[in-house]
Amino acid sequence: MGTGHTIRCKHCGTEFMHLTGLGFMGFDCENGFCHIETETAIRCPQCMKRLNYTEEEFKEQVVGHICWD
Repeated sequence: MGTGHTIRCKHCGTEFMHLTGLGFMGFDCENGFCHIETETAIRCPQCMKRLNYTEEEFKEQVVGHICWD
């Protein structure tokens, strides 16, 4: 199972795809519930600011997502 999120950084506006599952880290999705990891930093590739201090902060920046098995 894997998940991909399109994220728009609230700091600089950069949009990028963040992939998890199959060796990627940051999320744990099961039965439609996604827990967003906040102990490991997810950073914007442009400005390098951390995007996941809290789940709420991260979810505010998600533009779209995909899931696959």
